[in-house]
Amino acid sequence: MNLVYRHLAHDLPVVVIQFLKSPEGHPDGDRLFLGKLSSMGFPVEVRTLGTGCSWNRPDEDAARQAAADAWEFALRILQAGKHRLVVLDELHIAIFQGMLGPDDVLAGIQSRHPETHVVTTGRYAPMSMMEEADLVTEMKLIRHPHERHVSAQMGIEY
Repeated sequence: MNLVYRHLAHDLPVVVIQFLKSPEGHPDGDRLFLGKLSSMGFPVEVRTLGTGCSWNRPDEDAARQAAADAWEFALRILQAGKHRLVVLDELHIAIFQGMLGPDDVLAGIQSRHPETHVVTTGRYAPMSMMEEADLVTEMKLIRHPHERHVSAQMGIEY
């Protein structure tokens, strides 16, 4: 999200596409805050296009279709050149869960408008994507409240 804030500080348009989160799910902090920034005139758009977390999805076919639809939307955004930064949130997990093909995604990212930067997030990034990326970072879990059976907390997980 720091890249998002840096772009917005310079009035560069940003779109965040959430592949797994559901609009009906927890109102995650990223979406809430970016919505507030948008209402203040910052050039940011958030699209929450998933059906929810894997442990809370009753219909896998609907989840797969939602991911495919989100990817089609993302492709249009990537090629249009309107946004300087496109964040594909939890894209790696959608690929890992077999909802999207890594080769198709990589080809789509490579076909983006030349002035569009792309950030992909989520665990299990495909090696092919990491090899093509300009920047790769990793957040490594050391300890998490879930290990102590603590439910998702506002401000921490969402």
